[in-house]
Amino acid sequence: MSKRKRTVHYRMPHLRAWRESKGLSRQAVANRIGEIRLDLAGMDQATIAKWESGETAVKVEDLELLAQVYGVTADRLFFAPGDARLPEWMKRAYEVFSEKSPEAVEAWLEMGKNLSRRDV
Repeated sequence: MSKRKRTVHYRMPHLRAWRESKGLSRQAVANRIGEIRLDLAGMDQATIAKWESGETAVKVEDLELLAQVYGVTADRLFFAPGDARLPEWMKRAYEVFSEKSPEAVEAWLEMGKNLSRRDV
């Protein structure tokens, strides 16, 4: 018998940090999700562990539940807790991108790469 190959999904690297920053165990997060959505009352800590490790993808609706548990917006979970600058920078960068042509965006990104090489 051959072993079944595991699919690795994109890992949301900050989920564990968010949980730990709130002082919650994985089971406590699962319990809170079950309180918010009664149909998920049977969720266990293994599900949370799989989301944190990237073994299982986090669906949008699950991300929304996690955001409720942690008291933040869902988009905030893509950044480390306590990191206020990076989300703001990303928002500002998006504003620049959305007003430019694809060529201008590429040029802007290249300039950024060149700046980062000088900073090293």
